Amino acid sequence: MPMPQNGEVKGSLALTSKGSIAPEDVLRFHPELKARTDGILAQGWSYACVEVTGRATSSLTEENSKYWLGAPPAFMRSVSPKTGTLAPAEFGLVVYLGTTPPEVQAVPEVQSFLITISTKNFPSAVSVDIVKGIVTNIHFAFWRWEKGWESDKKKLSDAKEIYKIVAWLVDVEKFKLADVFKPERYQELIETFKALPQQDA
Repeated sequence: MPMPQNGEVKGSLALTSKGSIAPEDVLRFHPELKARTDGILAQGWSYACVEVTGRATSSLTEENSKYWLGAPPAFMRSVSPKTGTLAPAEFGLVVYLGTTPPEVQAVPEVQSFLITISTKNFPSAVSVDIVKGIVTNIHFAFWRWEKGWESDKKKLSDAKEIYKIVAWLVDVEKFKLADVFKPERYQELIETFKALPQQDA
């Protein structure tokens, strides 16, 4: 006979989650990544998280917590296209933990930590994955810079702000450029902007 649908749980349970993780949990367990985000803030820029993935773990030690054991009703189960019959019921266990969910206790693996970096005047100027150390996107206001645009004060100001981020990431922090950004083009732009007056940036 199966266990009753309702009862009490006693013992320990290990929890592992793969996929999205809260950025604050990753930074709490990975000081090397926090150093990178702190470095961005120290430059006077800001960042926003786009995607943070990996593996988080926690554990539960329960004494007399309530549980519910059951299977979904027939209308929620799939039907086999070959036989037209309902798929076998898959039982699930719900443990009632109270009003406070278990906290992340470790983040043993971080697969990606994708952020956008903004200046005070230019949002989402550059995107980077701080786990892989790759610049994934550069705003076209800098990357598609054309000779003659320096006479346009707005274009020049925007491009200079992006230039400072990209140059810091690549030359100081040693980030790599994504494959779509050719090194020759990067060097050409760096030389161009190094030669421009910088006081307006």
